[in-house]
Amino acid sequence: MSEDRCTLGIPGLDCPNEIETLRQALAGEPGIAGLSFDLIHGTLTIDHDPELTDPDRLIAVITTRTGMRATKQGIPVPTASWWSRHERLVLTAGSGVALLSALSVASWGETLGLESSVEHRLTEVCYGLAIAIGGVGLFPRAIRNALKARLDIDVLMSLAVIGAVCLGEWDEAATVAFLYGLSELLESFSLERARRSVRALLEVAPTMAERIGDDGRTSATPASAITRGDRVLVRAGEVIPVDGEVTVGRSSVDEKTITGESVPTPREVGDFVHAGTVNGEGTLEVRADGPVSESVVARVVDQVRSARAGRAGVERRITRFAAVYTPIVVAVSLLVMVLPLVWTMVSSGWSGLDSGVVREWVNRGLVVLVISCPCALVIATPVAIVCGLAAAARRGILIRGGEYLEQVGRLSAIAFDKTGTLTSGRPDVVEVVCAAGAGGQDRLLSIAAALGDRGGHVLGKAIARHARARELVVPIADGYRAIPGLGALGWVEDVEYYLGSHRYIDQLGMCEPDFHDELHKAEDSVGSAVAVSASSGPLGFIRLADRPRPEAARVVAELQGLGLRTVMLTGDNARTAAAVARELGVSEERAGLLPADKVQAIAELDAHHGPTGMVGDGVNDAPALAAAKVSIALGGVSSGAALESADIVLLADDLGRLPWLIRHGRRVLARIRQNIAIALVVKVAVLIAAVLGFANLWIAVASDVGTSVLVVFNALRLLRPSEA
Repeated sequence: MSEDRCTLGIPGLDCPNEIETLRQALAGEPGIAGLSFDLIHGTLTIDHDPELTDPDRLIAVITTRTGMRATKQGIPVPTASWWSRHERLVLTAGSGVALLSALSVASWGETLGLESSVEHRLTEVCYGLAIAIGGVGLFPRAIRNALKARLDIDVLMSLAVIGAVCLGEWDEAATVAFLYGLSELLESFSLERARRSVRALLEVAPTMAERIGDDGRTSATPASAITRGDRVLVRAGEVIPVDGEVTVGRSSVDEKTITGESVPTPREVGDFVHAGTVNGEGTLEVRADGPVSESVVARVVDQVRSARAGRAGVERRITRFAAVYTPIVVAVSLLVMVLPLVWTMVSSGWSGLDSGVVREWVNRGLVVLVISCPCALVIATPVAIVCGLAAAARRGILIRGGEYLEQVGRLSAIAFDKTGTLTSGRPDVVEVVCAAGAGGQDRLLSIAAALGDRGGHVLGKAIARHARARELVVPIADGYRAIPGLGALGWVEDVEYYLGSHRYIDQLGMCEPDFHDELHKAEDSVGSAVAVSASSGPLGFIRLADRPRPEAARVVAELQGLGLRTVMLTGDNARTAAAVARELGVSEERAGLLPADKVQAIAELDAHHGPTGMVGDGVNDAPALAAAKVSIALGGVSSGAALESADIVLLADDLGRLPWLIRHGRRVLARIRQNIAIALVVKVAVLIAAVLGFANLWIAVASDVGTSVLVVFNALRLLRPSEA
C-alpha cells in the first residue's frame, strides 16, 4: 500500500479527551494507516492510502462525527468568525454571570423585599440559565460520546450536573457547569501560552529576503522564492534568511538560534552562514545554498514538530493507566452510591432509607464521578516533553522525539567514539625536534611545509597548516615527487630535501645512529613521527597526533560528576587509546575494536552499568550507535546526514552541550514525575474526602481545574532561562 501523509489543524485540540474522540471517530475508516497527535500545536497527522481516502473526506468525517473543525495545514484558513474565536469565553462568562445572579438573589432577596416564593423561583431560573449556558458545548459532546459508550470527561460532568439537578441541588449543578467551562478555558489559555513559547523558540527564520539582481539592484523577495545560487543582501542587524556562503563582506554572526552559542562568530568571504542567525555589525552578500525550506533551521523545526507528534514511553504508560483508571473510579462511584444504601436497607429496613440518606450518598458518588477525570494525569507528560524539546532546540540540541529525551534522563553510562568525537579528528603538530645544524624549528617547519604543501597526504597538509598558523614563510618546492607509502622529495632553494617515514629515511641511508634512536623513541609516543632530511643528513623530525578537543576533559569530568560512567571505544592501538584516555580522565577505554566489537561493548555496558548512550559522528560506527539506548551525534551545523541519522544532534559540534543535555533530561523526567504525583495526590485526596463526606461537587471540579492548570505551568518552567 502506498501511503500519503497529511497534517490537519484542529482548533481547540486542548485535551487528551479530544484526542480519544478523534481516534474513535476515525477508527475503522478505510485507508488509514496511522494517526499521530500534537496536543501542543493542535494538529493531527494521518498516514493514509490515497486510493482509499483523501484529506477532504477525512475532514468531513471528523466534522460529522465529532463536531470539531479540521483544516489542511499549509492552506490558508478562512478567518474564523468572532463567535467561533470567543465562544468558550462568552459562554463561560455568561454561565458565571447567571450563577453570580442566583447567589446574589439568594443572599439579598429578603433585603430587596422579595417574597420567598419569588426569590426561590428567580434563584432557580438563574441557576437553570447557568446550567444551560455552561452546557451549550458540554451536553452535545456528552450525548455523542454516551451513544458510543465512551465514558469521557464530558459524559462524567454531564451526569454530575443532571444528578445534582435530580437531587434538587441546583446550586451545585450550576457551579459544576460553570467551573467545567472555566477549566476548559484555563486549559486552553495555558496550552496556548505553551504554543506561543514553542513557536517563539523555533520559528526564527524571516519570511522575506533582499535578493540582488543581475544589474546589482535589490528587491524584496519571499524567502521561500529564493533558489540555489541567488545572491542575497543581509544588512547589519538583520536576520539571515537562507543558508549560504558569504561572497562579499565581513561581520560577526549571532548563531545561538542554531547552535545555542551566545558569543557571536566571525564570518567572512568563504564562510557558511545559516538562516535564522543574526548578522552583526557588517553588511554581507550571501550566495544561497537553496530555499529556506531546505535550511538547517527549517529541518530543526520540522524535526521538533515531528518529535512533538510522537509519544515518550512514560506518556504511553500513563495513557494505558488512564484507560484502566477511569472505569475503575466510575465503578467506585457507583459503589459509593449503592453499597451504603444496600447496607442501610439490610440493617434498618426501608424505614432507615429516607430521602436525606439517598441524597447524601448519591451526592458523594457524583463527587467521585467528577474526580475520576484523568485529564490532568494524561496531560502531565506531553506538555513537559514538548517544553523539554523546545528548550533543547534553543540550546542547539535537536532531539528526534520524546522517547529519546526520556532515555537521556535515564542514562547510567556514555560511550564515546575517539576520533572526531573526543579528539579533533585531524592530526596536529605536537612536537618539533631539530638535529644539529638544522637551523632551528622554524627552518625545519618551513622546509617540511614546502614539501607537505605540494602533496595530498594528511600529515603533510597538517605540517603546512601548522607552519602558516605560526606565520612562517612557506617556500615553493620544485621538482616535487611523491613516493607512495614512504614520503616525498623536492627541491627548496636549490637543495634537495626528503620528507617521510622512518623507514623512508633508512632506505635512503640517511638515518644516523643517534637520530635513529631518537626517532625510535618518538615512535613509541602517541601519534606519527615524520622525518625531514637533506642529502647531507637528517635535519630532525616532526611528531603529529590527533589532539583531544579542548573541552573534552572538562566534559568527561562533568559527566562523571553527574554519576555517569564514561567509556572510550576505538579501533586505534592500545597505546594510543590509553594515552588519550589518561589525558581526558575517561573511566575506561577499549582499543582495537571492529564495528561488531563496539556493538558487543555497548551490550556489555548495558548489562553491567545500566542504560548506555553513545556519542559519535552520526555516520560512522552506525551499528554501535544503533545498539545504544540513545545515539548522540556531533553533527556540525552543515551536516544534513547527522540531522537524519542520530537520535540527538549537538548542532554546534561541541561536546560542551552534553552535560547540560544530561541534566536537562533528568529535569524533564523530574517534571513529569512531579506532574503525575500532583495529579494523583489531588485526586486521591478529593476521592477520600468525597467518600467521607467532606467534599462536594464544586470542590471536585475546582480541584480538577487547578490540577490541570498547575501541571501545565509546572512544565512551562522548563522554558525559563535559568533552566533552559
